[in-house]
Amino acid sequence: MSDGFDPERFFQLARSVGHGRALGLEYQASGVDWVELALPWRSELVSLPETGIMATGAIVSLVDTCSGTAVWTRLGGFKPIVTLDLRLDYLRPAVAGETVIARCECYKLTRKVAFVRGVAHGGDEARAVAHSVATFMITDPAG
Repeated sequence: MSDGFDPERFFQLARSVGHGRALGLEYQASGVDWVELALPWRSELVSLPETGIMATGAIVSLVDTCSGTAVWTRLGGFKPIVTLDLRLDYLRPAVAGETVIARCECYKLTRKVAFVRGVAHGGDEARAVAHSVATFMITDPAG
């Protein structure tokens, strides 16, 4: 992992404000081009109370955040990025009590675009909740 960006430290900060605090995302692990985050099941994240199934919006947020963090990890530092495209193929629901874990890898990086793929699962990647692909634009704050 690069000295310029520490995903675990980033998550300690991100969990303390706004969206990060509301979702309760947790850092799990990372490497030079990948990050793993977890979203523990909570009743506030359920779409229909009678089912206990986690809302898809919470899972999208988990995967988008994990994907973006994988880009920063691959870049070796924080740079402004924008999600251009994020696709999730849902394979099964995240059931009551299940923590959803996302593992996203920035597998290709160009000067302006980052490409990420990932999987969300409940502890067994072979029994995935969703697969994802995403692209991010790396922006230049100077113009």
